[in-house]
Amino acid sequence: AEGGERWAAEEERARGAVEAALRAGRSAVMHTSREVLQEDGAGGLLIGERVNRAIVTLVRSLSIFPAFLVAKGGITANDVAVEGLAVRRAEVLGCVRPGVPVWRCGPESRAPGLAYVVFPGNVGAKDD
Repeated sequence: AEGGERWAAEEERARGAVEAALRAGRSAVMHTSREVLQEDGAGGLLIGERVNRAIVTLVRSLSIFPAFLVAKGGITANDVAVEGLAVRRAEVLGCVRPGVPVWRCGPESRAPGLAYVVFPGNVGAKDD
């Protein structure tokens, strides 16, 4: 990934922490700050792209998966599904709330049968 040795070390640390929690039978939460950062010369788009790439890279590198995965943000949720999980087909199981579907990942994906909650960026209240 981008960012050199520090970046690679952080990706490895995050992946290791997520996998350790999953192997211990615990849920893992990986999240970003709620602070909006836009001082990248592109209105925050470059920062958003780096964060997106980091999340996709982490999901793609997992060797163990939870029973369910929640992704927040429309572009991020799409990229995690298509690039991180290699989902090509999914069954829609229903909604956890209006506009927030739950998929069951198809057998061709990296995580067959995984329940994947797709929480678009434009759904819910400010603090959701």
